[in-house]
Amino acid sequence: MPSSISNSDPIAAGVERVPRAGRIDRQGVALIATMLAVVLIAELVSRVGFDRVSKVQRRELSQRSELLRVKDTNPAAPGHIAVLGNSLMLDGTNVALLTEKMEGSRVPVPYFVLGTEYTDWYFALKRLFAEGMRPSYVVLGLSPNQLASTYTRGDYSARYLFQASDLPGVIRATHMNATRASGFLLAHFSEFYSAREVIRSFVQGQTLPAVADLLHNQVGNGRAPELDQALLAETAAERLSALDRLCRENGTHFVLVVPPTYQKGAETLARVGGERNLSVLTPLAFNEVDGSFYQADGFHLNDRGAELFTTRLAGELRKLPVD
Repeated sequence: MPSSISNSDPIAAGVERVPRAGRIDRQGVALIATMLAVVLIAELVSRVGFDRVSKVQRRELSQRSELLRVKDTNPAAPGHIAVLGNSLMLDGTNVALLTEKMEGSRVPVPYFVLGTEYTDWYFALKRLFAEGMRPSYVVLGLSPNQLASTYTRGDYSARYLFQASDLPGVIRATHMNATRASGFLLAHFSEFYSAREVIRSFVQGQTLPAVADLLHNQVGNGRAPELDQALLAETAAERLSALDRLCRENGTHFVLVVPPTYQKGAETLARVGGERNLSVLTPLAFNEVDGSFYQADGFHLNDRGAELFTTRLAGELRKLPVD
């Protein structure tokens, strides 16, 4: 009689071997290692290449470095002026002409960061002051909608404009959800993560310029909604006071400049400034010029508009009192 032999090997017996819980096979380890290597390479390439390749990034970092470098060593001299803002000030201010028109009374030092609004600049000023910026005046250019906005440039600002200690405050001020907040915190420490949208736009512009131009034109032609002027006045009073207080705590004076745009509210901001003894300049009203002073988007000044705006701005800045 043949004997019955039991097979203890589950594979030989036709039984599938089940991996132990929590066990990672070699393929899993290799996949994780590959992902980490890709992330590390992307971070290294971003840190080395982004600041060199992007003309906008090079300009912004150069201006920031110069702003922090300049020191007023002569107490009897008027001191320099930090001229800050976004693309409205970049396109609207002819820095060479502004320096000339200041006639040596003060030296304007520009720092323009694209896509920035009130929240970006409030916390950016905190970081700049912490890093040693000490101009006699801080001149910040924002449109009415930009001053009232709850928008921030987000990940880019998290790394390049904000201190780590201020990130929780930005998260609260902009009402980020948990997912958005976690990415925002990561962006402060990661060059690649913070600049990934800029890098993507750059690559798209190099490889598909027609598509990039189309998207740029579609975004650029969108107009912000008209603000309720009573709400704007209330928001402006709070935010202008906050900016003025921050500057005074750091030994300087604050001035808001309202570049000409289609947006209503420049007169409201000037009135609020007058009522609260806060400096608000409107060198050039929108209704003073026609479309020939603007670029195709009807929002940013062209060279002709910049020359007029800069000349007016220099005249207003020369009137600022000297301590």
